[in-house]
Order: sequence, then structure tokens, then C-alpha cells
Amino acid sequence: MIETLLEVSDLTVGYGRVTALREVSLTVRAGETVAILGANGAGKTTLLNAISGVLPVRSGAVRYAGRGITGMKPWATARLGVSHVPEGREIFPGMTVEANLRLIDVHGGGPDFSIDDVLEMFPRLGERFGQLAGGLSGGEQQMLAIGRGLMASPRLLLLDEPSLGLSPMLSRAVLGAIAGLKARGISALLVEQNMRAALKVADRGYVLRVGRITAEGSAAELEASPDIRRAYLGV
Repeated sequence: MIETLLEVSDLTVGYGRVTALREVSLTVRAGETVAILGANGAGKTTLLNAISGVLPVRSGAVRYAGRGITGMKPWATARLGVSHVPEGREIFPGMTVEANLRLIDVHGGGPDFSIDDVLEMFPRLGERFGQLAGGLSGGEQQMLAIGRGLMASPRLLLLDEPSLGLSPMLSRAVLGAIAGLKARGISALLVEQNMRAALKVADRGYVLRVGRITAEGSAAELEASPDIRRAYLGV
């Protein structure tokens, strides 16, 4: 039986009087890439922030590897094996690529990931290894952010809009690298506005609309759904 690595149950999250997520439930199994799809403002980033402990939860529960982590601090979830790569990259621009990667001293209990592994995954970072991260292109900074997340040796990687603002070529490179994580035994929960690209790398997906899950299924089922094709894929 395949292990359920992440289980989110009836999660409700808000900002002041505004409820951003309402009773959201989902699972991620070991070795699986799951996409969270939806338009801007659907609550996708809020969901990842609640799972990793960046935002407080009003009600509901988050379990990781059978352990309750609801409300746990982000550094504590990272030590358990949940690595969050936030939207906007949040690298350290005044430090070199090498220093950004070496900064991580957490081991999340997942597959060991070394700097050599990151450079093999993203060869362009090897070419920029001694350069300041602030001088990298947007795509290179995204590669660095993902590489830094992997340096924590996670079992589960939370990825928030990894292709945002990238050229089609760099977007394919980044999403292709994410697809290859399964071979390393790393699961991923992928938030992505580009539904067509996300469904090419995901095993399953959930559609989030105004804070609620409105559809779920395999990547093939979601891509074939007439409603989703009309609303999100422009078909």
C-alpha cells in the first residue's frame, strides 16, 4: 500500500474577517506529484503557507507522514521533511549561488541532496556558481530557489508558481526538473497557474476556486474535462 505522505482535512484559513480557504481536503501520496490549479486569488498560495506553518489555521488539520503538523512553525516542518519554495523565490541576492545553497543546514529525512546533485539538475547554476544571486536571470533565480529547497533533503517539496514570469523555454526546463524528482523519491505539491504545463508533470490535481476545491482527479481526467478545458485551458 502506498503511503499517504500529506493529508489535509477540512482546512479553513482566513485573513481577519476574510476567509481565504473553506474546508479544503487533499492528499499527496509518497512518490507523487500533485498539482493545485486555479486562477489568481483562488487561495493556492494561502494553502501552501498554511501547510508549511507560515499562516495560522482557523480549523481543520494537516498531517504529514502520519503526524499532526497543524500550526507547527516553518522551521519545524522543514526539519520533518517539508520544504517550501515560495512564490517570488526569496533568495539572498547579496550572496553567491554557492553561499545560498550552503546556507541550508536542515536534513528533512528524505533522499540526500548535495550541491553536486543541484548542479547536475540545473547545470546553469554551475556556470554562475561564484556569482551573486541578485545578478541571475529570473529563471536562474527560480532554479536556485528550488535547488536550495532540495538541499534540505525533503520528502515533500511545496512549490509555489515555479514557472511564473519565465520564458516558455525556461518554464519547460524548470517543470521538467520537477517531474524528475519522483525518480529521486521526492513528492511534490505544485501550485501553478499554467494549468496546461502543470498537468504535463502532475499525476493528479485539484482545482481550487474561491477558496474551495471544486474538482479533482488524475491529470488526464482534469485535462479531458469539458468544464475545465473551457474555464482554464482556453478550449
